[in-house]
Amino acid sequence: MAPKRKATDTASARASKRATPVPDTPQSFDSSDEYSEYDEKEERTAQLVEKFSLEAFSRDKKAVIDKSDPHYGYKDFSSLPLKPDHANRPLWIEPLKGTITLESFSPLASQAADFLTTIAEPLSRPVHLHEYRLTGNSLYAAVSVGLEPKDIIHFLDRLSKTPIPDAIRSFIVDFTKSYGKIKLVLNNNKYYVESTDPAMLQMLLQDDVIGTKRVQGSEGIIQQAAPKMAGLVIPGTKDAAGVAQANQGSGEANGAIGANGTNKEDDFLATIRDEDDDDDDAQVHSFQIPNDDVESVKARCQAMGCPALEEYDFRNDRDNPTLDIDLKPNAQIRSYQEKSLSKMFGNGRAKSGIIVLPCGAGKTLVGITAACTIKKGVIVLCTSSMSVVQWRNEFIRWSNIDPGDIAIFTSDNKEKFKRSTGIIVSTYSMVSQTRARSHDAQKMMDWLTQREWGLMILDEVHVVPASMFRKVTSSIACQAKLGLTATLLREDDKIKDLNFLIGPKLYEANWMELAEQGHIAKVQCAEVWCPMTTEFYSEYMRESSRKAALLYIMNPRKFQACQFVGTERV
Repeated sequence: MAPKRKATDTASARASKRATPVPDTPQSFDSSDEYSEYDEKEERTAQLVEKFSLEAFSRDKKAVIDKSDPHYGYKDFSSLPLKPDHANRPLWIEPLKGTITLESFSPLASQAADFLTTIAEPLSRPVHLHEYRLTGNSLYAAVSVGLEPKDIIHFLDRLSKTPIPDAIRSFIVDFTKSYGKIKLVLNNNKYYVESTDPAMLQMLLQDDVIGTKRVQGSEGIIQQAAPKMAGLVIPGTKDAAGVAQANQGSGEANGAIGANGTNKEDDFLATIRDEDDDDDDAQVHSFQIPNDDVESVKARCQAMGCPALEEYDFRNDRDNPTLDIDLKPNAQIRSYQEKSLSKMFGNGRAKSGIIVLPCGAGKTLVGITAACTIKKGVIVLCTSSMSVVQWRNEFIRWSNIDPGDIAIFTSDNKEKFKRSTGIIVSTYSMVSQTRARSHDAQKMMDWLTQREWGLMILDEVHVVPASMFRKVTSSIACQAKLGLTATLLREDDKIKDLNFLIGPKLYEANWMELAEQGHIAKVQCAEVWCPMTTEFYSEYMRESSRKAALLYIMNPRKFQACQFVGTERV
């Protein structure tokens, strides 16, 4: 029987009307037959994405929308009771959709924005009002960096002008009660299923699938102290500079070693992490599973509704050789880059996930700094051969890596590094190709797949099909995956799949804020309203939401306006 093919959903190609404008980026690779097979893993991922969507949670609560209403699109909060000191609080929370509106002119806006970026998806961030939305994926990411449901509800309540609606409380609790409870940890080249809740591990061991996967003859359930950030210094930060001076005998670093050089009194998340680190009695429980069964255990955890987070205990990895790499002394990362990396290394281990930074904000340097922190073998995957050369040059520019320790794998170059470990830079197409290879290319691919890599850096993750990611991650053994992108937008609406194929979104920067601070070029944006033609507007009023979206996207007046602007600019 021929494999089933995924139907093309035209309506899913639409972009949000309120989405934050971003610089032009490539949207996706051309599809091919080899990536269109609808296998069981893709079906599980699709079911999981649907389960963790806000639409599935609140589908029965949606009201009928009259698009002819003159107030269509307005937010009406008049029915919500205000707190006595509401003027001092910056947030409005919409009960039905989970939309959070932030008053960016509030004195608490900076702290609130940092918190909201962690727990919610940014929708639009103009000058005075920022709009976010709580989603299952955003809560998944919040739990992955150490936030508990009570912490999320507590800080939302502190910042909200109105009491938190019961529907929002239920949504947060329901979608975080199993998030982050299970972790897959690689320690000394052995995989462990880990949890702070022993009852959760007992539930997994009683499962017909996972229970049989436990390594026989191991110590059973192991109890040990929970991991902490203490002692880990991210290169390129002020703390790293202080440690370097202390090691050289030129001075002592002031204060405790940490990963966040910002003012912790102004950082909600840092406060929570400090409170967690103060808990000396925190314990974790774990049991060992075979390395070959990691994929099946992950799939079973997803099916049970408790997706497993992947963490790499690189500081205790004695089996993989250490890579001699560090940032150059004159390289110092910016505050937002440091904040993004602190989310990745929050508990002293490397979390797999995605970091979103705008074009020109230094995504490459973030990836290089992550490699310098883990100090194990690194594989970098890019979208083109030109990007491969750029990544190699940037590693040499910012780090003290020996050029002989960086290899390139493209159609024109099939190099290997000299020593036992190093860095390999290649393209997605070279690694995921299933057709017959040349002799040299096959030898290079065998060399890649027979090694273990500490970190896999995935550049421009938003343009690569999910099936290609699955081929890459299944063929190459890596301990941690870091996805880098400027925008989490895709034409095929499959961006949510990346949360389960790579990991949750760890950090997303506000490009307008970075432009105001002078880190990236300022962008001039203008909104042009284009009335619909009579024929399009008549059909728009009659059609369902999906087809109506196509009609306003394909409004001919928009094309005329774009044509005029393009002609004038030329």
